[in-house]
Amino acid sequence: MPDKQFELSSQMLAALVLTLAVGLGIGYYMYSALNPASASNINNTCSIGTAAGSYTPDTNKIKEISSVFKDIIYIQTGEEHSVEYVGYKLDGDLVAIDFTIDGSFPQTLYATKDLRYLLQQPTDFNTLKAQVNAAKKDLEMSKQPPEKSDKPTVKLFVMSFCPYGNVAENAFVDVIALLDGKIDFEPVYIISGKNGAYQSLHGQAELNQDIREKIVFNKYGAKKWMAFTYDVNQNCTLQNVESCWKEAAARQGIDVKALEEEYAKSFNSIADAEVAKTSQYNVQGSPTVILNGKTYNGQRSSEAFKQFICSAFNTPPAECNKTLSTEQGVSTGSC
Repeated sequence: MPDKQFELSSQMLAALVLTLAVGLGIGYYMYSALNPASASNINNTCSIGTAAGSYTPDTNKIKEISSVFKDIIYIQTGEEHSVEYVGYKLDGDLVAIDFTIDGSFPQTLYATKDLRYLLQQPTDFNTLKAQVNAAKKDLEMSKQPPEKSDKPTVKLFVMSFCPYGNVAENAFVDVIALLDGKIDFEPVYIISGKNGAYQSLHGQAELNQDIREKIVFNKYGAKKWMAFTYDVNQNCTLQNVESCWKEAAARQGIDVKALEEEYAKSFNSIADAEVAKTSQYNVQGSPTVILNGKTYNGQRSSEAFKQFICSAFNTPPAECNKTLSTEQGVSTGSC
């Protein structure tokens, strides 16, 4: 079994930055309301000025901020990571405080000079406008029906212990039972990294299970993959999966020893393939369903998934007339 040092992935960092942006944005609006004159002087070009004059930030407060920052990362990832203070620069009435995470990932926090208010990083309007226009275009495209084919291609991008992804997987149980053989289905695990150093959002145990589940799909097909994955979802946790998966495999008639041998032999090649597919389709979160190249944005129930898939057949099979469950777990959200 590969013994890899767990590292902060780009997906984790993105999630962390999102958390900070939401939380610190509140501080920005509070500061703006309490100090309208000062807030209006924020440098709207986002350029960083050079520290000047006699200002020096309170080192004890900087240490306290670093500690809280480290705790945020721990809450976000479930793992301990180092946070190191690098330095500061003045930006108008604000101070930009630079940190590194694990010595590699740079992160800047903005604050008032007294370090009382942490602020959302200033956003260039033209950049924001371009992002909004792109998102609006994507939304309009999402309303268009998928291209049709004789055998639609369905890719389900997940992480083995993302709760939102697990909801989608569980909803696919009846879909796979109904349409297996009539669709070209593949689960794809959202993994980052290269050259033997890979990460999955929820840590090493999730990465290991990602690879095991993909091996089951590759060796046994969609139905056996679905049965094994559903069993793990119902009975295993991140804390016990390294032993629990064997019990689930045995219950589903999967050769545990053969799976372990394939895991040891093919870990890197499978991870590389998942990284490539995630990048190819520009997938950002779990779950993501892509049908004939089109991303699904609807409800996460068996019936909703079935209807979406059946809309992509040139001639829908009789199975598409069967109504599946409309019950859904968590309807929105992603990892």
